[in-house]
Amino acid sequence: MNTTPTFFLLFRRGIPLVGIALSLTLILFYPASLGWALLVAVALAAEAGAAFNTGVLYLVKRQTTIRWDGYWLRTLRPLFKSMNLEELWLRSFCAWNNKRVSGAFSAKKARKVVVLLPHCIQLVECKSHVAENLQACFRCGKCVVDGATTAALKYNWDVRVSPRSRAAYTEARKSRPDLIIAIACSDRLVKGLIKLSEIPSYTIPLELPHGMCINTTFDFRRLSQLMTTFAEPCADSKIQPLQINTGT
Repeated sequence: MNTTPTFFLLFRRGIPLVGIALSLTLILFYPASLGWALLVAVALAAEAGAAFNTGVLYLVKRQTTIRWDGYWLRTLRPLFKSMNLEELWLRSFCAWNNKRVSGAFSAKKARKVVVLLPHCIQLVECKSHVAENLQACFRCGKCVVDGATTAALKYNWDVRVSPRSRAAYTEARKSRPDLIIAIACSDRLVKGLIKLSEIPSYTIPLELPHGMCINTTFDFRRLSQLMTTFAEPCADSKIQPLQINTGT
């Protein structure tokens, strides 16, 4: 599913802008409403403005911007779920995030990039403990873990594999990267973007040919292109598996 930001922006920008227009129109027809209608228009203008932040300004105000975007995402999500458009809504939100992150790193590459991979990209019948050590991959070529391992070793990517997205983002926060490239299902990507709003994150939605959490995959060529575009070359190997405490 190739999704653009258009669907999300139609509501994220459209509703406040329509509200501004209605408030100003109300003033023309009912001058007595000038005070409160103008107040509403100013508040909506401030709210809509956050949806236009790009480039360096977006990075500076990212946490506030993501927080407001998250309000819109959660508020309208039940509506689109009832219309069987929830996945489109989530992916459009991610696409809008990706567009702004791309703009922010177009001029200057990130010095430290962490790639987060979900454990479900590993074949269910595979016995390799890649979540404990990425280099434990058998390199059989049957899943994208092989490609990730090869790239991590060849280009010194910092790649993390985790069975739990919450643990992945917690661990990523500790390493203080300039940029995260996260691969997961749309719901987990959205939660990660909102939870880790202080760190710019580019998202790649999983492909689910066998359903949720079973032998999933993703466009590895896209990941390679993103690393070439956004990441400075690494001098040292950064393969660092997540240390998961299964007792918690």
